[in-house]
Amino acid sequence: MPQATTVEPDKILRELRDLWEQLGRDQEPAGGVLRACAMTLMVATDSGAGQADADSVRQTIGVLMHDHPSRAIVLIPSEGSETSARVFAECWMPLGAQRQICAEGIEITADPVHATGVARLLVPLIASDLPVVLWCRGSRAFLDRSLDPLFPLAGKIIFDTGSARHAPSAIEFLRRLRKDGCGVADLAWTRLTGWREIVAQFFDEGLADAQSLTSARLTHGGAAPGSSVLYLAQWIERALPRVQVKLEAAGGEPGLRAVVLSGGGAEFSIQLSTQQGEDSCVEVRAGGINAHSLLPSGSDDALMREELSILGTDPVFERVLG
Repeated sequence: MPQATTVEPDKILRELRDLWEQLGRDQEPAGGVLRACAMTLMVATDSGAGQADADSVRQTIGVLMHDHPSRAIVLIPSEGSETSARVFAECWMPLGAQRQICAEGIEITADPVHATGVARLLVPLIASDLPVVLWCRGSRAFLDRSLDPLFPLAGKIIFDTGSARHAPSAIEFLRRLRKDGCGVADLAWTRLTGWREIVAQFFDEGLADAQSLTSARLTHGGAAPGSSVLYLAQWIERALPRVQVKLEAAGGEPGLRAVVLSGGGAEFSIQLSTQQGEDSCVEVRAGGINAHSLLPSGSDDALMREELSILGTDPVFERVLG
């Protein structure tokens, strides 16, 4: 169970040491505990979702730790509250192993107006000589500047422009951060991995000829295209300069619905369809062949696993962001 502590860096670090000593004593008869840490993962929870988002973050961190063990620092905004902190551990037993693997975490609750003080507090809590990643959840980073003091602490900052009210403004915000020297990533781009892989297969398998294609039509739900649709349009324009890209609204729920490439009397399409269950499925038509393919999971833990596997910059995303 998490343990409460006063908000002093030295005290928090002592509480972490005490937590590890207690875990070691508790697990000694069963083979002991292996302490694992490959990075510092700071997570700024969504201020609009409150405690529900904090609970969701804890579950996601528990899943991420298996592939990316880290010192997790969860930041929970709470207007009018005093700054407080508690430490915790996430443990799991690999199949066939004799001892548990555990990663550590710190949960800090603070009023957003104290963001600068929280940033100073975090400096001694960051694991030494390891990468630092900041995950900004929700639209908070695009609406106010309370997270700005945290940006210099991280080598990579992960956003989700899909949660922003105005996609072009959110994308421009990322461009400004990158120009200021920040390493940025966007889960709206990560959601396109499956779509981009299928488009690339058209050319890798010789089904489509880049020289003959002249147009691309991207169909989306909602009145305006979201950031994923805008990213995909930019990706196609950069990869296929001869192709004219057109965006079409189809109504209904926001999101990418279809991609159609045409030219030279041929047409290649990817159409979103819904199968039973939570996974998304697309119908692919190319060269007289019809097939169905499952898209990768769009869950937070799946998207974050993909992003955390790229601790440097993604050169393709950098070019698309412009």
